[in-house]
Amino acid sequence: MSLDLTGIQNDNEFYSHHYLSAIFEGDLKETFKQWQQQEDDYRETLKQTQAKPDTSSTERAPWIRLRTLSQAFFKLQNQLEKEHDSQVRQQLQCSFNAQCLQALNYTAQSSLKPLELAGEIPVIAEVTQGLQAIVWVIQAINKPKEQEDPLSISLQTQQWPSDAIPEPALLELSFEDLISKHIFALEKPPRWIILMGEQQLLLIDRTKWHEKRLLRFNLDEIFGRREDSTLKATAALLVKDHLAPEQGLCLIDTLDENAHKHAFAVSEDLKYALRESIELLGNEAVRHYKEVSKEAIPAETLSIECLRYMYRLLFLFYIEARPELDYVPVKNSNAYIKGYSLESLRELEMVPLHSEEALNGSYINDSIQLLFDLIFKGFQPEATLNIFATGDVEAFNITPLKSHLFDPQSTQTLNRVKFRNEVLQQVIQLMSLTR
Repeated sequence: MSLDLTGIQNDNEFYSHHYLSAIFEGDLKETFKQWQQQEDDYRETLKQTQAKPDTSSTERAPWIRLRTLSQAFFKLQNQLEKEHDSQVRQQLQCSFNAQCLQALNYTAQSSLKPLELAGEIPVIAEVTQGLQAIVWVIQAINKPKEQEDPLSISLQTQQWPSDAIPEPALLELSFEDLISKHIFALEKPPRWIILMGEQQLLLIDRTKWHEKRLLRFNLDEIFGRREDSTLKATAALLVKDHLAPEQGLCLIDTLDENAHKHAFAVSEDLKYALRESIELLGNEAVRHYKEVSKEAIPAETLSIECLRYMYRLLFLFYIEARPELDYVPVKNSNAYIKGYSLESLRELEMVPLHSEEALNGSYINDSIQLLFDLIFKGFQPEATLNIFATGDVEAFNITPLKSHLFDPQSTQTLNRVKFRNEVLQQVIQLMSLTR
């Protein structure tokens, strides 16, 4: 069963989307196998000793311990919903966070950490190696009835011990600014920050923070669904041993290294696929002009136009794979997805073409050209509603992209070519499937 990462948000590509969807699970296979053996050993011990199971026992797998906190999490949410006193809210949240940290093998122990020329800040747990801090765990407290991004929240006075006076300037900084301007600006900053909010937990890596790349765990969804594979992935990314092992490279860095290696391999595949596709398009254009138009075409012009054609396809593959960009309506329009998108053509990439009509027809060519025109000219349904019959019409908007890349004038030679289905099917295969 593949990993379900619902509830784990990959902000600004902490890892590439492709790595998380295609490679990540395989890299964690051995970890999950060890955890399952750990859980099996624990159950066998219970069976032999006839002892009662202890949900917080360190002998249990981390994701099992995490799963048992679901009830405590929703109890906390009910309490926070009714509680307005900031001191009590802080204590309630701190109590749950301590349980959560224990499940992930951390020891909750509040302390003050000095910032250079800026006072001290409270942390609720820390992992060090020698004199070097590796992990700081910090609590972010939402105001009553408000569910803000933990990064936009500020520290509150009650988070300091009663006998300590916080630096006023620290209370005015959002956690985003506090991390950027003070924590990661330290001479010896921690490598990792775990920021624990009311309903979200953020994992921040100092080496990726300058691009605001982080992992965001939506606890309401993770604990609400209690999906084992999601809990396994959550534990694997947060557990102490994977961020700050006593010796050797931490697992998260190993995953990062594998992600970079895979990205390099994908780029090599893409370079090969792009070169192969350009050759296919160029040879097909030469065939068309020789057999149909009876003309010769300059090789330099043909090469440039084939490259432009492929860059159009790359652009479309990218924006359709990133629905959060909201450029093409892949999130909310079946009409676009089924009638216009490249994704709809990908459904044909492995369909055998046997008949003469299927091999030499121009359905894929016409569909791609229609999509190119749609991007360049845009689509505004309100301007054309009069052509539709009355009734429900699923309409969508696409803003015109008046760029040189999609300008028909930039591919005048290829505009006269009707690429056969068998050729464009190969191109789509090359651009969709790795070797």
